[in-house]
Amino acid sequence: MGLFLADGYEATTIQDIAEACGVSRSSVFRYWGSKAEIVWAVFDVHTKRLGTLLAADDSGDETMTIVRHWVVENMRMSTVDSSLYMERFAVLDSTPELRSEESAHWISWAGAVAAFVAARHGFAESAVVPQSIGGAVQAAFLTVLRQWLEVRDPASGSLMPAIDSALRPLCSLLQHWLDEPDRYR
Repeated sequence: MGLFLADGYEATTIQDIAEACGVSRSSVFRYWGSKAEIVWAVFDVHTKRLGTLLAADDSGDETMTIVRHWVVENMRMSTVDSSLYMERFAVLDSTPELRSEESAHWISWAGAVAAFVAARHGFAESAVVPQSIGGAVQAAFLTVLRQWLEVRDPASGSLMPAIDSALRPLCSLLQHWLDEPDRYR
């Protein structure tokens, strides 16, 4: 990440990465299939953990309260796990080569939310309601990340309250949608 931040994603080669890590080029490819995978891997771990946290929740809270809680908490965990999480996001979000792969990764993130909603409310995972909820939550989350990078000091620690603040009214509205019995099945 240091190389990508200092030199730019496009200018950083696999050989540069191997030399910085003190390993051979083939060793880099043993762990990652491409340069893009190096950057996306942490995002994919974040997404998988979100799905796990949602599925394991047994709090009894309303569905969208659980979603909001775990989206915020998972982001907090991701920033604790990697002090460069938001810098990695900035590289992902601003590099055309990486943005071409963005859709599949964000669909997976939204899918973690949709799977939880579907399981909790008896919808097919591909149904309109869970997919729409996953997409809406993902869109709000992504928008907050982008805005936060533009206007805030990444070291300020204000990201989690910003995510929570953006998700609170959205999740409340989406909960009302979920509470309408059988209307959208």
